[in-house]
Amino acid sequence: MSVLDDDLVCVEHALASHPDFGDAVLSTVKAAEFYRFAVDLLCERSGAVDRLATGIRDESGEIPLAVTEDPLVRVTLDEAVSRLERGFVDEAAWSEVATMLRLVGDALAAHGAQAAPTGAGISGGRAVRVAPDREVWLCGSGAGGLTPLGRTFLDVFERDFLRGVPGELLDPAQEYARQLDTGFAALHALLPELAASVTAHYVGVGVVDVRTEGETFLAGNVGRIPGVVFFSPNRMARPWRFAETALHEGLHLKLFDIQRSASVFTAPEQLDDGPKVKVPWLKWASMVAPNEWSLDRALGAFHVYAHMALFRQALRTRTTPELRERFGEPEAEDPPSLYRFGAERARYLGAEILRSGGALTGSGREFVSWLLESVDRVEGVEGGVRV
Repeated sequence: MSVLDDDLVCVEHALASHPDFGDAVLSTVKAAEFYRFAVDLLCERSGAVDRLATGIRDESGEIPLAVTEDPLVRVTLDEAVSRLERGFVDEAAWSEVATMLRLVGDALAAHGAQAAPTGAGISGGRAVRVAPDREVWLCGSGAGGLTPLGRTFLDVFERDFLRGVPGELLDPAQEYARQLDTGFAALHALLPELAASVTAHYVGVGVVDVRTEGETFLAGNVGRIPGVVFFSPNRMARPWRFAETALHEGLHLKLFDIQRSASVFTAPEQLDDGPKVKVPWLKWASMVAPNEWSLDRALGAFHVYAHMALFRQALRTRTTPELRERFGEPEAEDPPSLYRFGAERARYLGAEILRSGGALTGSGREFVSWLLESVDRVEGVEGGVRV
């Protein structure tokens, strides 16, 4: 290992292991505990919910991890807890929680206690290997029949992901599954420790055809389907191109889980009406791509760009002949690739977010400063300086 790669290993380890902002084991455990606590909280207030939850618990009395990771379960619990915090849960809200727990119980009874409830209803048993030791479910369009949870998932996909844009969730062909497996393998070969810490936040993957006018859809996820990323086939055919996109989208999933336990903003409910960050590389604004971002959107982009600085340097120094033989040549001039601008844009966004002053908690300022330091360390490696 060269001196420069040894420095990159140190940066990668830091990004993957920070106890509050990097360690996937800690952040996913904290997220699971939040949802277990949410179920217990609701059980204290509803006998019907308590009875349904009892049928889901494992032998130790815990809600299984596959349930606390389930995207539809998470959204339902988030909304119920939010209503509780405001002091009011109406009959319709209790009905939504009860219905979700009943459908989850039916899924576990049909597919086994360790099955992912929604995944079992939408994947037909298909999976993608996102890490050497981790598989996640691969969404299907339901041509062979769907469970009630699967139908609910498709409804949420239409309403909250597509939001009126022409498109569809594709029934993944064998070639798509192979491309996904290969692309995730490329990411792990390049950045093994960081990739493991990011893919731990994936619970599902889908292949989509989204037809946006004047723009090329690459990949995306949405808060109402947490843990699931939808990729366009045009981003899957080349392993290195896909590896960048899988890292990008996985970082959004990771930030969601980080914010479950680390308070970043002092008043997150007021961010939409708060200060905005001007985005100089977006010359024109559109509904899809406004050129002024709220602080939470700026933070999400900053989090990605800070890691893309490392991705860029790893492509330069770690693509050995063996990796080129296995995954092909990296596309250094690929126009959609964000890693070329990672350090520059991370520094700009980080500085703008820090200028927001009281909008950030102490933990939030630490988070942003820590990521800026990691960018400086990567840039020091690139310049041949041992940091």
